[in-house]
Amino acid sequence: MDPEVAFAGEVLYPQAQPWEVVFDALWVSHSEFWLVAGDGFGADIVTAIPEGDSVRGNGEAIGIPTQGSAGRIAVVLSAWEEPAPDGRGVLLGMSRITAPDRELALVNVEGREPGPVLVLRDEGDHEVKVWRLAPGSDGAVERYDVRVWPCPARG
Repeated sequence: MDPEVAFAGEVLYPQAQPWEVVFDALWVSHSEFWLVAGDGFGADIVTAIPEGDSVRGNGEAIGIPTQGSAGRIAVVLSAWEEPAPDGRGVLLGMSRITAPDRELALVNVEGREPGPVLVLRDEGDHEVKVWRLAPGSDGAVERYDVRVWPCPARG
């Protein structure tokens, strides 16, 4: 599955545009995946297990719950210079992540192989908000919108 196709025709950012966007497709199991600082290897995901239907962070990792216990998902990860506008869908929560090397990656527990890495403009603390979107027109995959901006916000 091409993750960008899962969001085709969707207006994700009608109010403003992020300065960077990456798309990823992951195979998830155990109803969860993570946003982690760095390239994903060595991240402590054990203490960032999602709590029910809410995100949970531990500083350098944020656990994100999925509806299905196993399957493919599509994720759009965007970086903003100031607080991101609200997305659509179900808000799963907000957390803070510390990116000492300016890099963030989406990973699953299966081998922790990260997809594309989002390189932030600055290192340090960032706020993160996550939404679960309604299935796309094909209805085949769960979709997630993850938005990141510096903390404290510049604006």
